[in-house]
Amino acid sequence: MTVLRGFLITISSGVAFGSFGAVAGYLLGSAAPDYYRTVFQLPPESPINLAQAGLGLGVTQGTAVGLFVGLVIVVTVAWYNSRTAAGSR
Repeated sequence: MTVLRGFLITISSGVAFGSFGAVAGYLLGSAAPDYYRTVFQLPPESPINLAQAGLGLGVTQGTAVGLFVGLVIVVTVAWYNSRTAAGSR
């Protein structure tokens, strides 16, 4: 695996998970705003737009998970390639 390929896998995983997290967070903030009110103990009269808060939280959490998953994939493939190359000598 090349460095460029590992970089692309990690970044694309971060973007994909971040996009999914954005959609999930926005839908959760729109359809079930009481979830965020309960988690963050916000009063009902709070001026916070919960759909936007869900979008922001979804993007950040999704991107973090996606980068972690991408790095795990890259490290696993690199480890596997190093083990199979060592065994063929």
